[in-house]
Amino acid sequence: MSDNPYHAQPNVPPPSTTTPPEASAAGKPGLREDVDSHNLLLVGSFLTLLVVVLILAVIAYFHHYRHVLEAQKEASVSAWSTAIRHRQIASIQPHWVNRKRHQATVGIELAEDMVVAQYTPGAKPVLLPAAPEATILPTTAKVPLHVLGAKLYASLGCIGCHTVNGNPGVGPSWKNLAGYPQKLTNGKTVIANYTFLRTMILHPGKLLVAGAPAGVMPATYGPMLSGPKHPHETKLNAIIWYINTLSNRSSKATQPPVPDK
Repeated sequence: MSDNPYHAQPNVPPPSTTTPPEASAAGKPGLREDVDSHNLLLVGSFLTLLVVVLILAVIAYFHHYRHVLEAQKEASVSAWSTAIRHRQIASIQPHWVNRKRHQATVGIELAEDMVVAQYTPGAKPVLLPAAPEATILPTTAKVPLHVLGAKLYASLGCIGCHTVNGNPGVGPSWKNLAGYPQKLTNGKTVIANYTFLRTMILHPGKLLVAGAPAGVMPATYGPMLSGPKHPHETKLNAIIWYINTLSNRSSKATQPPVPDK
């Protein structure tokens, strides 16, 4: 190499006097901590916003689902009310009190109200009014209980849901019901004896029969047929006796303890 100071030297960049950003940040702990805190704040804000959005979405979903359930319930009530109306219109013809005035033993609107009341939270029980004297035999009359039961079948509205000829209806047909096996929704099969019939009338829902719609049988028959006001359960026994007369398997196990007299 020449010792001449004027000899051309290659273009060598002068040594840098600046510090790289990484080194600068590394060399300043306070700045690095500020960057980390800022990133954590952004991530925390995003997660909080995401949780709020999810909560609002869940609330909106259940709000919509509640309205859907209410609409389905109203449609179900309307469907059952229509079924009761059609069945009563078709079955009520032999039970006119005054055909000219179109007065019958069963009020269609009342039967609808009883069904609607079962689907309305907090609704008071719909009690049946006193039936006309022409449709109810006095309990002191010396007639068989099953005859009184046949009258009650019409006047209490049983005719709206239960047939007596074996045809399907809203509820089980009373034809060949007593003494026959009944399959429950829990998979068990029981015989329709007196205890079964009494429970189905007074405590609907306690025994759920497979294929029968739940929640349609009114709970108002319990206080109307049993309890302190009806210690002898005359009307209840009359109805069960009438059911027994419709079955070819009626026996002592299916009949009320009160004789049919």
